Amino acid sequence: VDQLRSFAAEVTRVAREVGTEGKLGGQADVKGVAGTWKDLTDNVNLMAANLTGQVRNIADVTKAVANGDLSKKI
Repeated sequence: VDQLRSFAAEVTRVAREVGTEGKLGGQADVKGVAGTWKDLTDNVNLMAANLTGQVRNIADVTKAVANGDLSKKI
């Protein structure tokens, strides 16, 4: 029950930071988890990292276009 509570709190925090507040790079840190809980935590972190990378890539291309550089791709 404690691991579930800790996992839920971390996933909620990361989702809020990355998805709602726009704070890129957030990662869940759940101490003492193993097995399925570790897999879930790792997958949440991978999802957050992928989203962060995509948003940063879009920002880089947008900046390049704003500066007249149309050679960048997403």
